[in-house]
Amino acid sequence: MIGNILILGDQNKQGLELKDALRKGTHFAVRVSSLSGLTLAGIAEKEPDLLILNPKAGYAEAMTLYYELKKEPALQDVPILLAMDESEMGQADLPAGIQEVLYRPLRLSEAVARVKLLFKRVRKVDQKNLIQGGKLSIDVAKYEARVEDKKIDLTFTEFELLKFLCAHPGTVFTREVLLNKVWGYEYYGGTRTVDVHIRRLRSKIEGKNSRFIETVRNIGYKFTAEEEE
Repeated sequence: MIGNILILGDQNKQGLELKDALRKGTHFAVRVSSLSGLTLAGIAEKEPDLLILNPKAGYAEAMTLYYELKKEPALQDVPILLAMDESEMGQADLPAGIQEVLYRPLRLSEAVARVKLLFKRVRKVDQKNLIQGGKLSIDVAKYEARVEDKKIDLTFTEFELLKFLCAHPGTVFTREVLLNKVWGYEYYGGTRTVDVHIRRLRSKIEGKNSRFIETVRNIGYKFTAEEEE
């Protein structure tokens, strides 16, 4: 089987439309499972390679479901996407296990492209690369980032963005280029998502004695790995 995707949530119109779009646009096996009466063991038995959380309610219910899923050992390493109304997100800081957010109402062609790209990345990890930038090191094989000896908890997209920047030190990238190289498609929501991910990255990897990502005014960002006195 090329891929087993499970959409968790009420079998509403958008969930069913996403299932149909993924089936038509990919070779994945896609199912929708209602949360009513569903157990962690029941989800694990379906052996999903990718989970899409599509709760009827808002962010709070989604996070409750997320943390319940992480209690099941068989599901701890399964990549998770969240389908959510943008108004529900606010300034929410997503946990590391959620790799992407699909904003409702869904743009189906965009959603399919993002799911395909994420699945490709999850399945094709270079087992040899070790990227170093000052105090920052990235182990691609283990999918880990560290500042000195401290492991940094990153979401999937934050990791991919940091990896790309760190692999090209000193090179300035526009937001549009980062969208294309990291997200792998023309992101319909605009370039603001790059700024959001950069801001979250900085809050996690930078401190008063180190700076890794520099903003180049009116252009974009570059990896610098500066140590401040």
